[in-house]
Amino acid sequence: MSLKLANRGLVEVHNYPFVSQSQMDLFGFTGDRAKTFKIANPMSDEFPFLRTHLTPGLLATAARNLARGEKSVALFESGSIFRNTETLKVAGNAPVGKRPTAAQIKQIYQSVPKQPLHIAGVIAGEMTNSGWWGKGRVVEWSDAVDLVRELIEDSGNEFSIEAVDLAPWHPGRCAEFRVDGKAVAHAGQIHPRVTSALALPEATVAFALIVDGLKYPESFKASPISVMPAAIQDISLFVDQKVSAEKVEAALREGAGDLLESIQLFDRYQKEGETQVSLAFSLVFRAADRTLTSEEVSELRLKAGAVANKKYGAQIRS
Repeated sequence: MSLKLANRGLVEVHNYPFVSQSQMDLFGFTGDRAKTFKIANPMSDEFPFLRTHLTPGLLATAARNLARGEKSVALFESGSIFRNTETLKVAGNAPVGKRPTAAQIKQIYQSVPKQPLHIAGVIAGEMTNSGWWGKGRVVEWSDAVDLVRELIEDSGNEFSIEAVDLAPWHPGRCAEFRVDGKAVAHAGQIHPRVTSALALPEATVAFALIVDGLKYPESFKASPISVMPAAIQDISLFVDQKVSAEKVEAALREGAGDLLESIQLFDRYQKEGETQVSLAFSLVFRAADRTLTSEEVSELRLKAGAVANKKYGAQIRS
């Protein structure tokens, strides 16, 4: 994952795993994300707590670099987080003259908090830099979502995405990734309250992924390469704004059948004041043994739309 992010232009950093109370208050952490450990002899009295999230350190590092003259920053970090969510046992005294028993080793592990591995990133400013080659592009919250999507897809896990309201992200601009029904990542635009307090650009996005929350198969099965040409059909649908694009995509996949090779949402449009949204998808069909006819592909497109209509009332735009 680190190599993937580095190849995408993000720079790896290593922050101290300590945070202040003011940082936790600013980021709006609640529940398990606010349950931390206070260090008995901290390096600094200002930062006496162990981090429960990677984003405070990353955003502080981004702000420091911008204050020193950088125009844009793209950083990521991989490391452990610490949450005080379970009762720890006393380690006891293990013998030094021989190997501890399995029970003693288990007791030792139960005396320290779990330290799940997370990976997180922050991009502030431009996603692509300006220069003699032209004007750059300001980062959008969807850029953070796309990075997480790539990381999870590369791991071989199937996932779903839902819009959520979760600090420190901007309400309505935060996506939650779920694997087997459990949240494993969040990505989106950072809340203006946080960016203002840290003197960060309004266009600041971040993501955080629980690496230990993913499954890693011992081997991957590669898809066979077909010599047959692909057939591409676009489908545009009107659907209620309460229905997520993820659900519509799943319905289209179900209706399109086994000949559907891939599907990609490429446009979303909603007129101000209306409750219907327009979602446009590109459907790629391919058969392993023949070239699909235009009639076959058109029929598959209609079948896909029919399932979306049955499940969510989606109407195909003419």
